[in-house]
Amino acid sequence: ASAAERLGGAYAPYAAIARHYPGDPGVIAAMLLNHVQLQPGEALFLGAGVPHAYLGGLGVEIMANSDNVLRCGLTPKHVDVDELLRIVRFEAAAPDILRPEAAASGEEIYDTPIDEFRLSRHTLAPGAAPRDLTSDAPQILACTAGAPRANDLALTPGGSVFVPAGENAELTGTGTVFRATVVV
Repeated sequence: ASAAERLGGAYAPYAAIARHYPGDPGVIAAMLLNHVQLQPGEALFLGAGVPHAYLGGLGVEIMANSDNVLRCGLTPKHVDVDELLRIVRFEAAAPDILRPEAAASGEEIYDTPIDEFRLSRHTLAPGAAPRDLTSDAPQILACTAGAPRANDLALTPGGSVFVPAGENAELTGTGTVFRATVVV
């Protein structure tokens, strides 16, 4: 950590990681990853087998149903090195930054190259008309800012609600809500 602290600049994040996880080999592994600084509203799509982490800020992560989440380090939890080496894709690639596409409804859709799920964002300004999110698919609504309501349920930042397929879902109030759903 001290060498990275002396170098500063681009090395500062690694010094912070080393302070939080002294002696963890994941500190070196983190230096092999692409360091991407996203702006608010931007996203990344990472396929299966791509190691990733976030260093700070707010992130909404969505993934396909799976039983193979593997840890690479920077955790007190078990790291299965053999399985990790079998699964991880060791390919150099620049990540594609995704920016949402605005729909006529006001929904901002993150277009990804997969069909398993869809992520979108709803930003509700004061006095905005209610948003009808009723869908034939199940959905999760996650609040990241403000005080919106999903039907009669008040949401707060960090809170979420599951909406079963076919159930009425109306967003009101002000704030930001991310919507995760499957494509039907």
